[in-house]
Amino acid sequence: MTRWTVRDQAGDDFVREAAAHPERVLLALDFDGTLAPIVPDPEDSRLDARAAAALARLSGRVGTLAIITGRGTQTVRRLARLEERGVPGLIVSGGYGAERWVVGEAADEAGARPAGIGEALEAIRQAIEACGVDGVAVEDKGIALGVHTRRSDDPAGAYRSLLPRLESIASAHGLTIEPGRSVIELRASTVTKGDAIRALIEETGATVVAMGGDDLGDLPAFDALVELRAAGLTTCRVVSASQEQSVLDNYADILAEGTDGIADWLEALADAIG
Repeated sequence: MTRWTVRDQAGDDFVREAAAHPERVLLALDFDGTLAPIVPDPEDSRLDARAAAALARLSGRVGTLAIITGRGTQTVRRLARLEERGVPGLIVSGGYGAERWVVGEAADEAGARPAGIGEALEAIRQAIEACGVDGVAVEDKGIALGVHTRRSDDPAGAYRSLLPRLESIASAHGLTIEPGRSVIELRASTVTKGDAIRALIEETGATVVAMGGDDLGDLPAFDALVELRAAGLTTCRVVSASQEQSVLDNYADILAEGTDGIADWLEALADAIG
């Protein structure tokens, strides 16, 4: 059973052009919710095995593979075990594009922790206590903080209670706030995934470009692809569907049934390229 569907001609156009000109391809994918199933504890996140195998097949056959994620590069390196996956040269653009690491290259030491992040951390903990919500966890990413409500008895209620308080904290400490699927991120950088994918296109010269994602933070990349399509590039938006962010379905050229559907599509793409 195929767990993905073509929603727009752009989906077919991308596969056709990728098969004809694989050297011109940039395939970029989000991590959590796209390549890795969403789990209650973000430390338990793991790259889907079938998606990993498909990426290994595509590695060296297409021009550029990339992961564009809100996670830090070294967190994705560790959780996805990328150096074991047979994907040398895959680019990890972390922190929405604020960090970069390439599989097979030495990792840079972490830079200085932004002052606003450290100052906001205690304020966030106080906000969680003041709201009286249970099961809320704070993920310290170094250049960002993720407030996860998924393990709360009432994830949606905890999210609603915390969001205005976290918006105030972000404003007070000069941080950017990024709402997502049962997570609210506060980050020091203002770059978006749209900035990240544009930078990768400029760097690689790719003219056949796809981005896969599942959350609101992926929308700037999807918007960039629409603009670039109008400028003559072949672009495709691949959505990993979820009930939490069903609004993203409206952006899909390819609509996949979660991470299983993404793995199916990656396998089909690898078959098409040969």
